[in-house]
Amino acid sequence: MRTIYKRRYVAAGVITLAVFVLGLMTGLLVEGKRVDYIESTSRRQNLEFSSLQLQYAFIDQLSQEKNCKAVQSTFERNINNLESTRIRLENFNRDAAMHKEEFAVLTNEYILAQIRYWLLAERTRELCGSDMVNVLYFFSDNDACPTCDEQAFVLTYLKKRLKDRLLVFSFDSNFDKEPMISLLTSTYNVTVYPTVVVEGVPYYGFVGKGSLLRAICGHYKEPDEACEGYMGRI
Repeated sequence: MRTIYKRRYVAAGVITLAVFVLGLMTGLLVEGKRVDYIESTSRRQNLEFSSLQLQYAFIDQLSQEKNCKAVQSTFERNINNLESTRIRLENFNRDAAMHKEEFAVLTNEYILAQIRYWLLAERTRELCGSDMVNVLYFFSDNDACPTCDEQAFVLTYLKKRLKDRLLVFSFDSNFDKEPMISLLTSTYNVTVYPTVVVEGVPYYGFVGKGSLLRAICGHYKEPDEACEGYMGRI
């Protein structure tokens, strides 16, 4: 009888060990696939940011040559590409829980890309007289800024309404790896979140759709149809 029990215990131990090893191997295989995917995504993002840098340099050269038509066409196309990159970066964040350092590098590059295009938008408008408005949006986490998600929703809505005539550049105030963030927040005296800066004028705290439309529409030379009834600045 003892021999039978012993054999059962051994069999149970072998089965348990086999299940454990199988689970471990499956986990390693899945994690390996996950790492391969994240590394592939990271390489693709790095290539896209390198492309953005070259495109910025090209547009900058066109602006120096005073080729407004080419500048505006290239600038508008690549601003849309920048937005697509932002969406892919957010998706990468969801998939990169184990690669936070690499995600931080990509975030840093994206922030710098935004700043380059913001400065280039200012130059394009100065050179070509483009009728567009630049908005800087500073946000924080939910604890420090419970209305940031709502503010982002309003800005997304206005972007869809005003399209290429409104450029929105968003900055995470908690990202302390990039010195430009602290420089920008210091420049505009950003101490509360959200803060929306419309053409150099900061608006602290949540700003509703109507008030934000008035702030934006007051800067257009030719009003957009979305600005009807909102031409007075707040």
